[in-house]
Amino acid sequence: MPDPVLSPAPRRSFPTLTVAALAGTVLLAAGCAQQRSQGYYNPPAASTTTDAQYQGEGAGYRPVVRAPSQLQIELKAPPPGQTRGRTDAEDAAAAKATESSADAAAEAAGSVSPAAHALVPQPQTYMGTLPCLTPSPQCAAQRVTLTLAPNGRWRSRIAYLDSAGNLGKPSAEQGCWDATAERPPRVLLAGADGTQRIELIVAANNVLRVKSVLGKSPNLNYSLTRQPDLDAIDELSGQPAPKCL
Repeated sequence: MPDPVLSPAPRRSFPTLTVAALAGTVLLAAGCAQQRSQGYYNPPAASTTTDAQYQGEGAGYRPVVRAPSQLQIELKAPPPGQTRGRTDAEDAAAAKATESSADAAAEAAGSVSPAAHALVPQPQTYMGTLPCLTPSPQCAAQRVTLTLAPNGRWRSRIAYLDSAGNLGKPSAEQGCWDATAERPPRVLLAGADGTQRIELIVAANNVLRVKSVLGKSPNLNYSLTRQPDLDAIDELSGQPAPKCL
């Protein structure tokens, strides 16, 4: 019997395949390395700032997307000698503020003594009927409305009553007033020319009793009673205010 023909043992290709696989891995790694940005494997050194940013941005558990830097605009003051033009509204506001300051200064200049300010901390209006200084058929009595202001000025409106009880056309005047520190205090009314007109005594919180008129004391008691409503006596608003010192 002829000897069986033995087929040569098959060659093992494992070493060849292993070398090829390794070569492919090296090429792939080289290609990936070329695609990485420069400094990819060189993270910044640890510092307090980077650590704080890392923790605050939650980089430990999610990817961080940094927004591009915002545009910074520097606001510079206008060059010396160059000012921004003011509008008409700003000019009007500035003029109004100046006028208000002037009015406040005028009010302060017209302030009176502490006793007067304590007596009349706000404007008050009184009303009553007084006798005429020289009784006549044309003037049997006079109906007086008196308003005291804290700035030391007073205004009055007087309407005369004839013997028949008819009320004449009222007239208005103004002046300066002051008060004494005695008890009960006295209210002194002077005309715009400084002449002493009327002296009143504070008989009660809401009553002013007439002590004298132009230096003459009445025989009977006459008084002015405070009114619940303020009467500014606006017919005098267009006239210059008296200079009260």
